[in-house]
Formats: sequence, structure tokens, C-alpha cells
Amino acid sequence: MLPGFMMKLLSQHRVLYCYLILSVWIFLMVGGMYKYIGTEDGAQGYKHSSNDIFVRGFPKDLKPEIKGRRIYRLCNPPEDINLGSEGQVDENYTLVGAVVFLRHGDRGPLMHVRNISNVNCAGDLLSPDITNGDWDAGYAAYEAFLQNASIAAGLGGGGGGGTDKLSSNFLWQLLGPFHAFPLVPPSSGECSLGQLTPVGVTQLLRTGHILKAAYAEKLGIGKGSLTAEDVVVYSTHYRRTFQSALAFLYSFLSLEDLHKVTLRPSQSLAFCFSDCACPAAEKYRHQVSVEAAEHFRSHPAVMKLVRSAASIVYESPDKTLLSDPHALRDALLAYVCHGAPLPCIDVGLLNKEVCVRPEQVTSLFAYTEWEERLYVKSQSLKRSCLLRAYGLLRSVVGYLLKMVSEGKPRIVIYSGHDKTLQYLTGALGIIAETAAPHYASRLVLEVYRNRNTEQVSTGEPTGSSQHEEGPAAKDYFFRLVFNGRDLTNHVVCCRRGGSTVVNPHSHHSAHTEDIDPALNISSSSHRRNNSSYLCPIESIVRFLHDDYFVPFNASNFKDACTNHL
Repeated sequence: MLPGFMMKLLSQHRVLYCYLILSVWIFLMVGGMYKYIGTEDGAQGYKHSSNDIFVRGFPKDLKPEIKGRRIYRLCNPPEDINLGSEGQVDENYTLVGAVVFLRHGDRGPLMHVRNISNVNCAGDLLSPDITNGDWDAGYAAYEAFLQNASIAAGLGGGGGGGTDKLSSNFLWQLLGPFHAFPLVPPSSGECSLGQLTPVGVTQLLRTGHILKAAYAEKLGIGKGSLTAEDVVVYSTHYRRTFQSALAFLYSFLSLEDLHKVTLRPSQSLAFCFSDCACPAAEKYRHQVSVEAAEHFRSHPAVMKLVRSAASIVYESPDKTLLSDPHALRDALLAYVCHGAPLPCIDVGLLNKEVCVRPEQVTSLFAYTEWEERLYVKSQSLKRSCLLRAYGLLRSVVGYLLKMVSEGKPRIVIYSGHDKTLQYLTGALGIIAETAAPHYASRLVLEVYRNRNTEQVSTGEPTGSSQHEEGPAAKDYFFRLVFNGRDLTNHVVCCRRGGSTVVNPHSHHSAHTEDIDPALNISSSSHRRNNSSYLCPIESIVRFLHDDYFVPFNASNFKDACTNHL
């Protein structure tokens, strides 16, 4: 009797029991989640009554936590810049040239921020050896070199006397239209508004050092054998990009080859040259801004956070800055990247000091990362990047064809900005992999020729051998590497079987004794890069000429920029 009664009772209240069981399960899940969050963010539980212990020590004391939150990676300290898969293609292919796109190094904030005089943007560069003992790539040696070169060229400068290796017109030729720019940041270490810092210089010295290890032997760099036509260098007309290019060239080329280079200016950060004016690009940029504003308004807690922190960070915050999370993130990097205390203000009415809190920083960076994941899916962004990058891609493809037909230039360098890389990677369809390029980011387009199609060597330098009847474009391939990672098979014109998988050529496989141990190349890093991709040069040429303006239902740049306005 009793079992039958229980079964009847259970059947009548089945919904109630299911609801109770579900409620208990949800309660346990929520409890577990808060326990996890509490473990991860335990440091945030400290009271802020003793501000000097926690808030002021944030960048120094919590640096491991910052790295875990993928915040500190945006700083890209010099010791973290290492050689990746650059140049790792098997010996069936000959490297004939490389196009290098650089973002400038660490800089001061773009807006006036509080307590900036307390931030040391030079770090401790003059005491430790950032480059593991390689003082030729060190900041102190670089600064002394430029001082001596300036004296020899009659450009002023302090320090020691001239050097017999330098001709009097060396810097005049190298600097070209940039001769009035200062060669290095202020030695005081102050964070000047939007200017490169000594840390930024060291990042580019380091980048040039590792890329020289990857390409020097293959391209004949460092032997003094290059001609003026072998190296082409562009920089936007900003001090930070000019000084970054100069630091990179110093550690990338030999002194003899450096004498043959002249920097060329670009008035546009997009390197658009003669293809700049484009009303449609402005329209799409505005649409992207509208989308970002909608995302921001959909997160009232983030809006409140940005208003609160911005009112502390900026000296004179306006309405725009109080609602721009990305500008605030950029401003906060000035403190985070240099181990400085987070800014504070005195609230007179309350008679206390209010500071930016570490949890505000981590929450802000988490939001901007989330928004970037949405940002890269925007069709308006894709179209804006296509139009902004067209002039640069035309320039690049022109140099690729010259490498194929003439064997020169061997190296082309564009020293630009984060926007430069974003436009280019957006146009090539790889912006999802490169959405927020950190300081001193590098994007390298390597050009290869299939050795199996080469004729018997005629003793010409690497990269200049030709078929007797002339070079065949189908024998040439390119590879795209972003901060050491091969992204070739992600490029829009190389997908769907358009790229070829080849075995990587390890930097350890030959001349191991010549590899600088400071480059931190490990066998494990090569195991992770266990395949390389090559894409036919013809693919990117066809993409630019035939497919580039399909999204605009146009066949040329002018029509794409004026249609549908």
C-alpha cells in the first residue's frame, strides 16, 4: 500500500521535484563559479585603505597576474621579442626578398594624463643588458653610435668624437627628409606625448637583431654587398615611426650597407601614396564607430567604469574621452608598461585620494578584447580596410613583381602604426589573427623561388638567378608571418587549397654555432611550427587586379570610393 501511495505522490508532483532539483543544480553551479572567480581575483579582495601597498604597487606586484590576463602582452617588453617561424621553409625554396611592416615601439600616451612626470619611460636600460650581452644591439651602444655619427655629419650631438668608419655625409643621406627630427628619445626618460621611449627603441633594436639572424645569410645582408636599390625604407612622418625605423636598420644591416640607404617619407599612416582620397572609406569608418558605440551602450557597467576611470586618468577629460574605452586602454598602458603607480586624484570635498583600481584595469581590458572579437567580423570594417590598404597593396605588389623580374629590391620596409597593420591585415582577411597589434609588432611577407625550376647557378648572388628565357611568375611564392606566426593559409587569396604546405627549415638545422643564444630559439618552438605554407605570387596579383573591388560591385578604386554614397 505504501509503495503505491509513494509512486502516486511522485507522479503528481514530478514537475515540482524537477524544479527543486534544477534549483539546487543552479545554486551549486553559481557557487562554484564564484569560488573560481574568487580564486582568480583573490588579490582584488584587499581593502584600498592602504593604497600604497596595493594600488600604487599594481604593475610591479601583479605583473604575473597581468600577463595571465593578456594585458601585459600589449607592452611587448624587449626580452619577450624572439624569433619565430621567419625564414623557416625547406631548402627546395630560395628566399629572394622580404617586405617588412613594422609598428613603432613603446611610446608615451596620446593624451595628457595625470602623474605622467612620475613615470619612467626609460626603465633601467642603461644598467642591465636587455639583449643578453649583445651590446651592438643595446641602447647605450646605439645612442653612442648616433652621437658620433651626428658629430661627423655636423648635426650636433654630444658625447665622444667622430669615428673613422663614418663619412661626413652619412647621416644626411640616410635621414633624407627626416634630417630635422631628433634621432633618439630624450635621455631623461620622461614620457613625452606620443613620442617613442627608450624602451621603444630597444624593442626595434631587438626586432632588427632577430630578423637579421633569420634573413642575413639568405639575402646577403651584413656583408656590405647590398646596393642602394636592394633596400627600400618608408616611414610615416612621425618621430616615433622614424626613430623606430632607424633603430631597426641599425641592428638589421651592417654599417657598410647602412651607408647606402635613404629613408623615404609617407604623409599617410596607411602608406596610400596616390590612392588616398576615398569618401566611401570615411563612410565605412563612421559605420564601424556607430557599431562600437552601440556595443558600448549595451554595457552600462562598462560605461560607468570608463567614465569613472577616465575622470581620474586624464588631466582634462572631455565628453569623447569619457566614452572611449580604447583611448582609455591606451592611456593606461603608459602606467602598466612602465611599472608606474596607477593615477590618483585628490577629492577635496571628501578629503581623500581616489585612484584607478587594478580591477578596473582588468575589466576594461577584458571588455576591449571582447569588442575586438566582434570588431573583426564587421563587414563595414572589412570594406574600410580594403579601401584604406589599396595604395599600400599596390606598392607591395609592385615590389613583388620587381623581385620576380629583376631580383631587387631584396628588402622593403614600411615603418608605421597599429592602423597600418590593421588596414593591411583587414584587406588580406587575417585581421581576426592580428586585431590588436602590440608595440613593435612585425608582419613579414617573404618571397621564395622554387629551386627545382632554377637553371644551373651562374654565380649570381642569392635571389638574382633567372631562367635563361626570363623568370616565370609561377615559380615564385610568398609567405606571410605575423610576430613569428605563419598566417599564409589564412590569407583570403590563399585559402581553399590556394597555399602549398612545405616542410619548415629549422634555424637549428645549419650553422647552429652562429645562432645567438639570446634569440631564445628552442626545439619546442619548432615542433609547434611543424608546417609552413607558401602561396603563389600569382594569387595576390590576381586578387589585387581582379577580385579586390568585388565587394563594392566595382572594378577600380575610383568607382569603389564613389559608388553607393
